[in-house]
Amino acid sequence: MSTETTLAARSGYRLPPLLAALRPYQWPKNAIVFAALAFGAGETWTLEDRGNWGTLAGHTMALFALWCMVASATYLVNDIRDVEVDRLHPRKSRRPIASGAVRTRTAWATAIALVAVAIPLAFLLDATAGAILAGYFALMLAYSFGLRQVAILDVLILCGGVIGRAVSGAVAIDVHISPWLYVCSGFGAFFFAASKRWAEYRQLGPDAARHRPALASYNGDILGQMVIISAATALLSYALYTIESANVPRNGAMAMTIPFVAFGLFRYLLLLNGERRTDAPDQIIFTDLQILLAVTGFLGVAITVLIVK
Repeated sequence: MSTETTLAARSGYRLPPLLAALRPYQWPKNAIVFAALAFGAGETWTLEDRGNWGTLAGHTMALFALWCMVASATYLVNDIRDVEVDRLHPRKSRRPIASGAVRTRTAWATAIALVAVAIPLAFLLDATAGAILAGYFALMLAYSFGLRQVAILDVLILCGGVIGRAVSGAVAIDVHISPWLYVCSGFGAFFFAASKRWAEYRQLGPDAARHRPALASYNGDILGQMVIISAATALLSYALYTIESANVPRNGAMAMTIPFVAFGLFRYLLLLNGERRTDAPDQIIFTDLQILLAVTGFLGVAITVLIVK
């Protein structure tokens, strides 16, 4: 039995291998495209004719789907590039391409097809949103083929992808881009990207640089400091947004969402420093019941505040 066959047999994927390789559990990250619809286009909530808001929501839903397609294509390319190293990784060895469940030829064909469909459709939806999506794909290719080896820059590139999602969501529905969109999404993205590096560093130990070269330039102290500083700035920037932004009710009611954000953030830090210290951010966020309840509470309060403002 070949090495690929043996690895595939023990990969243990519940989803069909090719679907698992697209990492659908990562798709919720693309929901940041809805930020402009929810907070930047808040005035549409007060219109008697809700048809306009429905059209904006439809455009944003379409953009969300296109981002999912292109993001999945970047995951495929990244896994193809890392296939040999991933096979030595305690967790990544179970990925479909590393395990041999999906052939690299199939992965390349799927990635090309996803991009060939998604980017032209994004340009049809909005030229600027299409350009942002195309730029994101080009940047992630550069990341996979070398830039991820540069410490700090590797984290900033991941942050740029989050900000790109937020901005594309705004331009697709012709909403003014508030500086708060950059501030909140940027600091939030930096926090999660830094915590991802911190988890990798602690999980891999002395072999960290072997799996991700940029980790050779980091150490546990600096990564811990990056996480704490970015967590504080993310929470502070969101708190200021709920009070100072022109796109939220002037009565300060949006501040009622701060406790949910604070609880979710501190709960995440608690897990990251305890029983789930080696888990990736998405593994923690999408599987912890208390964090999911905090997100649900945040959405419920935020939507109520915007509707009744």
